[in-house]
Amino acid sequence: MRSFMSAALTVVLAAATLAVAATPARAATPAPAAVSSAPAADEQGSAFTPLSPVRVLDTRSGTGGVTGPVGAAQTIALNLSARVPSNATAVVLNVTAVAPTAATYVTVFPHGQARPVASNLNVVAGDVRPNLVTVALGTGRTVDLYNHAGDVHLLADLAGYYAPGAGALYTATLPSRRLDTRQQGGPLGPGGTRVLDLTGAVPPGATAVTLNLTATDATASTFVTAWPTGTTRPTASNVNLGAGGTRPNLVTVALGAGDQVSLYNLAGQVNLVIDRVGFYTPAFGATFVPLSPSRVLDTRNGSGPVHAGYPVVVDPGPRVPAGATAVLMNLTGVGATGSTYVSVWSGEGTPGSVGSVLNLAAGETAANLAAVALSPVRPVTVHNFWGSVHVLADLAGAFVLPPATCTTDCLYTWGDNESWQLGRGPRVPSSPTAAPVTEVSGVAAVAGGAVDRYALHTDGTVSAWGTNFYGQLGGGWSGDWSQAPTRIPGLTGVTALAAGAFHGLALLDDGTVRGWGVMFDSALGPRGNTPVPINGLTGITAVATTTFTSYALRSDGTVVAWGSNQEGLLGDGSTVEKSDTLVQVAGLTDVTAIGANGYTAYALRSDGTVWAWGLGDQGQLGTGVTCGVAPCHSRVPVRVAGLSGVTALTSAASAAYALHADGSVSAWGSNDQGQLGNGVFCNACYSSTPVRVTGLSDVTALAAGWATGYALRADGTVWAWGGDEDSGLGAGGTCTQPTGCRATVPVRVAGLTGVTAIGPGAAVVPFT
Repeated sequence: MRSFMSAALTVVLAAATLAVAATPARAATPAPAAVSSAPAADEQGSAFTPLSPVRVLDTRSGTGGVTGPVGAAQTIALNLSARVPSNATAVVLNVTAVAPTAATYVTVFPHGQARPVASNLNVVAGDVRPNLVTVALGTGRTVDLYNHAGDVHLLADLAGYYAPGAGALYTATLPSRRLDTRQQGGPLGPGGTRVLDLTGAVPPGATAVTLNLTATDATASTFVTAWPTGTTRPTASNVNLGAGGTRPNLVTVALGAGDQVSLYNLAGQVNLVIDRVGFYTPAFGATFVPLSPSRVLDTRNGSGPVHAGYPVVVDPGPRVPAGATAVLMNLTGVGATGSTYVSVWSGEGTPGSVGSVLNLAAGETAANLAAVALSPVRPVTVHNFWGSVHVLADLAGAFVLPPATCTTDCLYTWGDNESWQLGRGPRVPSSPTAAPVTEVSGVAAVAGGAVDRYALHTDGTVSAWGTNFYGQLGGGWSGDWSQAPTRIPGLTGVTALAAGAFHGLALLDDGTVRGWGVMFDSALGPRGNTPVPINGLTGITAVATTTFTSYALRSDGTVVAWGSNQEGLLGDGSTVEKSDTLVQVAGLTDVTAIGANGYTAYALRSDGTVWAWGLGDQGQLGTGVTCGVAPCHSRVPVRVAGLSGVTALTSAASAAYALHADGSVSAWGSNDQGQLGNGVFCNACYSSTPVRVTGLSDVTALAAGWATGYALRADGTVWAWGGDEDSGLGAGGTCTQPTGCRATVPVRVAGLTGVTAIGPGAAVVPFT
């Protein structure tokens, strides 16, 4: 799973002043090795306000109150009280070192605090090098800049500030390659431009994108500028490099017309490699918590350098808030034994698939700011790709989910969080305790929960969060996930939802159906990252879906299906592989409700009977027939044995549940996690006929996860049974069983009262 940076348009140094030095690099002296202790960070973050980039420091001209180069071991103060409001917590500066007389490093830190053992910028004699810095404001809204050795001119451009209240938020993603001119289009020539189209890589309404921009194979000293397409190119640069060099820099650039960014090269030819690491939008995302710089990794302190093929874990430490979705870290590479590149990330992927943060020549010392998306289940790791190199990491800040503020019809979640499907902090693999989702209120119903989740609001709109690799959040973009809930644009009048692994369905109040994401086995769809009508569906009263097959209940009581026919999922008796058109499920009339999960589908008829079709290898069909006697599937609906007076149904991956009119519950199918709730389980056992779930009465609604059942009782309490490896029971405890965690009879989900609706690992509570 899956980075972003601070703020608005990042502009470096005026092109006229930023000639690139061609001096061969030698190692600049890095900051001393140590780890500073600090109290835990405040989890109340700030939102970002972009500013038109303005020069606030230039020691060559006296801008900022200092004239002349900064000497060795000298600190200068930069007062920003006239530039940012009184409640500002941090600023975004592009800091550039010009004409250093010796190899040195520069540290930027809050005024009034002790200088940290951290560096922001490393430069060799005669070079010109910028680096983006996000730094907490100190006393008097002032920051300090320290130079280690020799003399150096320092420049700083203010690009924006963070403050509590209104502003823009960030969504972190894993690095995703958006451009590589070595593979497509060829290098940019002298004075050449190229347009980077980010449609689908960012949501509609995004105002900026964060990119790791690497320039390589330069044939002359040059600089590269990124700016919003459709606007005048600024006299500024983002990456500066000499002939034959390779340099990366983190760039946050405002999006231009059509979600496009323009790129300009000054001289010679240069190849560009660009990875998207996050985006910036006022609609949803995380706020920023500034942290006084602190060293969180220094491989010179005993552990030894990072060797190729042997990643090193970076522990950001207790100062990072529990609800953080990403961190800003300044990474420095020291003493590489040969030309190499360094990557850092937390989540899925392989070392070669996530892009580079540092590009180093043999013996070079260089730094670059990294915006690292955090995973609930995987640590941050640093990878080196050739030889060995020492790596230093300095923590600069964290992005955190906003706190839950709901007061009415609030959604509580618990259980698995591998894909951020809890929609809240803390950043944990799973949670056994129900807690409110951040910034979601007015919820009427909930669907999903395996890798993403949907909340239906009382106003007929829908919020989504979790995995988004196939556009299943419906927000007009694809990739990784959204840690924070976001409304699906343009989707209104929704009365019901259904969730597959890679797609979602919404029933509208006019009887039509919208779909988004990808259902792979049908051209009928959905196949896209925005909601679109499913052709041919009108007069629909309910929807259901599995990963590869979907169903719709018509107002005349019949059921139609489309998608995969594996195990007979279409229910029409055919043996076709799939259907790209709607087919009618055979023999079903007077149907009042439908359900589906795994490879089995179900229908409830008005006479209170339940019918099933599809896979039955674990007794999911409920006919009393085992696989040893008959085929393990049925291609047409068959009646579930012994059920009558049923008013509602739901299904888990290999089990199903029926709610009776008397408030009791029956279950059938797999029982390898105790999901039948009848007090027994075994690893390979199942029941092909319904059994009563033990101890449940006065039940008003049902829900099911992968191997867990849920029941809402008339008193507003929620009960769960079955598997608990991912804390799906919500009982507030910790799994300690060496062979698996489960409850073979219902247990109460802790801390919930007055619940009005439930979903897998989710409950709607009228008031907090």
